[in-house]
Amino acid sequence: MKSFRSLIGLLLFVFITIANAGNVYFNSKWTLWQNADILIWNIDKELPIDPKEFCLSLRRTNMGIGEPKCRTLGEWERDSIAVRYGSWLSANIEPGLTSGHLKARHPSMSAKIQSVEDKIVMFISDKGSELLIAIFDETSSEPRSAGTVPKKADKIALGDDIAGTFFDRNTTRRLSKEERAKKLTEPDDFYKEVPDFRAWAGISAGYAQAQIPFTPDSWYNSHTRSRIHNYRTTKDSVSLWNFIDDSTPLFTLYAGGTWYGFIGGEIFYRYSKHAAKTDDRDTIYNELDHWDFTQHEVGLNVMFSKSFDPFKWLDIHSFAFLGFQYSFYSEDIAVKNTVSKPSRSYESRVKFEDAYKGALLGFGGQFVFLDHYGFSVRTGISSRGRDVYTAPSPEAAAEPTTVGASTVDWFISFGIEYHWNKIF
Repeated sequence: MKSFRSLIGLLLFVFITIANAGNVYFNSKWTLWQNADILIWNIDKELPIDPKEFCLSLRRTNMGIGEPKCRTLGEWERDSIAVRYGSWLSANIEPGLTSGHLKARHPSMSAKIQSVEDKIVMFISDKGSELLIAIFDETSSEPRSAGTVPKKADKIALGDDIAGTFFDRNTTRRLSKEERAKKLTEPDDFYKEVPDFRAWAGISAGYAQAQIPFTPDSWYNSHTRSRIHNYRTTKDSVSLWNFIDDSTPLFTLYAGGTWYGFIGGEIFYRYSKHAAKTDDRDTIYNELDHWDFTQHEVGLNVMFSKSFDPFKWLDIHSFAFLGFQYSFYSEDIAVKNTVSKPSRSYESRVKFEDAYKGALLGFGGQFVFLDHYGFSVRTGISSRGRDVYTAPSPEAAAEPTTVGASTVDWFISFGIEYHWNKIF
């Protein structure tokens, strides 16, 4: 029974709270200043709230508002243009209308609203059983928020309802006169000026493999299953992946920039390490301790970018890139300490070219926070090869075999970046 009574009491409290709650028709992202000046604009004979008590309601409702000041906007109550606009607002504000429908059209009235600087104008109109409320500030000639609250004889409770319905939001430090002038000239976040040049530098880690996702395994079997026999022989020497591991982590250092948010360039250095694909069944490798190749790549990308600004603190730059690269391989090989002299096959093992060149193609995105700190994700296909390919022949068996006429892989990477924006 006690629990039932508690439940009934809770339901009554919720019902009363909902019944007394205000009804907001629309509410834009207007700024509530700390230590705000609230100008109460009343068009009726009697003001339904007490300005001093309303300031106390604001402090009770919003701890971050500081020391607000509240007063009646007498100069507008005595102005015929403001009175006419206020009467029109009282008759026309209703659910379903947007703020644009309620814009002040008269130039004089629009100038009055825009001259309040960093003060907040709260319009009040008595509609019988409820009060009509509209909020104005200097940034627009139309209400930033509007709605109703139930009318009460208790002015303190009524002030609390208004404060809780329209002023329960984050506050911002009030601006100086110079800061206000600068803010008025700033463009909208969604239409802000694009920097002439945006630069970045970053470091990334990723993964590369011969098989391109969503393509048949049969295309890569000859590469992934290939093994080196007698230090130099494979079924096919067209791709480097027949000789060294085709899947490996990779690390990249890069820097770049875009002009006018559209076209740009990027230079990069990539590092990865690959083990040679020796055949464990070949006894000649009993003398071998290790055999690896370090891959160094330098290149240049041309980038085409498109920017989005979903939030003031976040910029998203999607991009596609096309570039070229040069690949260099350094060999790390040694026989076991117990081997006094390596075999003749070891001495005549396969050799790579001094450099390979190839192309890159891919796309990705950069996510930049607070204009400077970002991360990027990108994926693509890269190739490397040599201009002239000569197939191995029995006559050339005593000479090192050259490999890698056409090598292709897929890669994906995640990077951490720092960005600079410059408007000349």
